[in-house]
Amino acid sequence: MKKVWLLLRVAMVFLFAFVMSLNFVVDKAMATGQFSLSCDKDNIELDGSTLSTKCQKSNGDSQQTSIDLNRYIGNHDGKLSWGDKDFSKTCKNTGLAQLLNTRQLILVAECQPADGGNTYYPSELELDAHIVNAEGTLKYE
Repeated sequence: MKKVWLLLRVAMVFLFAFVMSLNFVVDKAMATGQFSLSCDKDNIELDGSTLSTKCQKSNGDSQQTSIDLNRYIGNHDGKLSWGDKDFSKTCKNTGLAQLLNTRQLILVAECQPADGGNTYYPSELELDAHIVNAEGTLKYE
């Protein structure tokens, strides 16, 4: 009976260690995404195409950081899109908004279609999809 209890205790310790290690892996994964969870949303600014704010590092300190969204976001026929460039050349009235259900930040703009007409269409793009806080620095991922 003692061997069964010993075996059971060893199994429980192993299971506990396994679950805890998964927790650290998940925490690390979350730290590399969704910048709005670890950056100061109250003082975030969009100046032209440059997004600026303070972001936390893993040691708890914060630092000022910025990223030029023109390098990663474009206008694809009147819609903001990841992987293109220079959205600010064909979009106007750009700004930031926050989704009520998730509290994540989105880029909003009115963008010109590919035919170059005078009509601009409202468009939005969730910034947390690709902008991350990498040790206090905003980066595209």
